Amino acid sequence: MAHNIDVVFPIIHGTGGEDGTLQGLLELIEVPYVGCGVLGSAVGMDKDIAKRLVAAAGVAVARTIVVRPHARTSKVIQDFVDTVGFPIFVKPANLGSSVGVMKVASAETLQQAIEAAFFYDTKILLEEGIAGREIEVAVLGNDVPEASIPGEVTPTHDFYSYEAKYIDEAGATLQIPAPLSKGEQQEVRQLACKIFQTLELSGMARVDFFYTTNGRWIFNEVNTTPGFTPISMYPKLWEYSGLPYQLLLDRLIELARQRHEVRRAVRTKYLVS
Repeated sequence: MAHNIDVVFPIIHGTGGEDGTLQGLLELIEVPYVGCGVLGSAVGMDKDIAKRLVAAAGVAVARTIVVRPHARTSKVIQDFVDTVGFPIFVKPANLGSSVGVMKVASAETLQQAIEAAFFYDTKILLEEGIAGREIEVAVLGNDVPEASIPGEVTPTHDFYSYEAKYIDEAGATLQIPAPLSKGEQQEVRQLACKIFQTLELSGMARVDFFYTTNGRWIFNEVNTTPGFTPISMYPKLWEYSGLPYQLLLDRLIELARQRHEVRRAVRTKYLVS
């Protein structure tokens, strides 16, 4: 298909932007684009599917149940609460920026949180609260990804909520590099690359973990379209790792072009006679 577009950089967050929808459109019109493809974007957006795949790959995840609208008051929910206790996080399965996420500390507010999450999605997650440090790793590449130096997010709010991320200027502190030993840094970077490959990601992603006091890495979520201002965590992590903002942009564009050329060499359309 003829067009005058070299590469699209789709930094559009949330539904329709990073869930594979826009990526599918760009595939149809045969335009190279930065970031994950259709499958990786869709899987990365769906926290339920991402956690299942990561757990199947042998990486620890928080205990979680999926709730559909017809089961919003089911015994399964009470059984889960009885098993993991409070706090519990209630979140839409397909959304970002902590929109619709609530930290529930008691049974009195659980149903309210469930209804709030269903406002944003038809599938929600109830997830055990993990007591641990929040560590983030930026990943870059296609078939052979590489991971940045890890950073640490320390919220000043009860958790890293939408308000802490975007409204309160003092909502969190970012520390790069995260205060970890060399062994811990190496371990989490390897885990980030493993998750990147497990979820069929490409181009870029930020992989977020909890690190518990007993030394366990627990996968939290992956962000396939991370914030990309010069002060955002993803480019800051790469800048500290030796890849400044401008060169990072060049690298991402080149990765997009490489993936596009590889896909063009593969027959993906049926011939009609």
